[in-house]
Amino acid sequence: MLAKLPVSKQNQEHSLESTLLPTSIDLVGSKAFQAANYHLNTGGSRVRFSIVKALSERLHIAESDSIKLASSVELLHNASIVHDDLMDKDAYRRNAPTVWSKYGQETAVCCGDLFISSAFLHCSRLNEQNKIGQCIQLLSQSIEKTIYGQCLDVDQQAWSCLDNENYCKSVIQKTIPLLVLSFELPLAYSGIAYPSNQVRETVTHFALAYQILDDIEDRVADQEVGRSNYVSLLSQTMNSHEAEAMACEKARYLIRQCETHDRRLPEFATGILTPGIKQLNLKLDRLSKSY
Repeated sequence: MLAKLPVSKQNQEHSLESTLLPTSIDLVGSKAFQAANYHLNTGGSRVRFSIVKALSERLHIAESDSIKLASSVELLHNASIVHDDLMDKDAYRRNAPTVWSKYGQETAVCCGDLFISSAFLHCSRLNEQNKIGQCIQLLSQSIEKTIYGQCLDVDQQAWSCLDNENYCKSVIQKTIPLLVLSFELPLAYSGIAYPSNQVRETVTHFALAYQILDDIEDRVADQEVGRSNYVSLLSQTMNSHEAEAMACEKARYLIRQCETHDRRLPEFATGILTPGIKQLNLKLDRLSKSY
């Protein structure tokens, strides 16, 4: 039987907000702190938080440590969102103004930096001090990989030369690091040996499906601002209706591959992605009905 996610969405959001409490009283009243709390209150799927919490429970990691690990990953993800919205000049996310459009560009930079700082702070407060260094190193490596992927994402000249296969390689660089970290961090902290390549392959299929579905959903908004995505890439050789249909089929294939690889993972990791996969299937069904 698959393990249920150990915390509700409401508790997840409360845990995340708690991690933002800074050590400096002056920062509490700052725009960066206000913007950070505002951003978290706009919601989100909390996929990475849920993965870390569920896996930590199976690995018998103490609750206080599991929250620190989960919040570290989710805060890094939210930092990437705030900075990404600023670079893409997206004015709305989750039907609410983005941080930069509400508080200004300078505050958005500080807000994203606050999320990153908080992620490292909570990793530094893990109970097993001999494992803190390894966890902080994993956080740093994931940030570097995400930065590399973001640099590829904003390089319009590189996008114009992409084909289907190279798109997938590019997306992996941006989307996968923090999803992989959701597995790597609790596994490293628990000290359990695991097949890293197998975990990465499973997460890669999930990440690609996740990004392609986002591209399908954002195709109109991206087109209006001249931003490339998977659908626009396919539209170079077919009409828009065919491109959307092919993108949906690609996402469907990737989800099936993810399910197959997930069943092959060690028992402690099998099914961790199931709630996320269900959400992808629901999104795919909704998008498929629109063409």
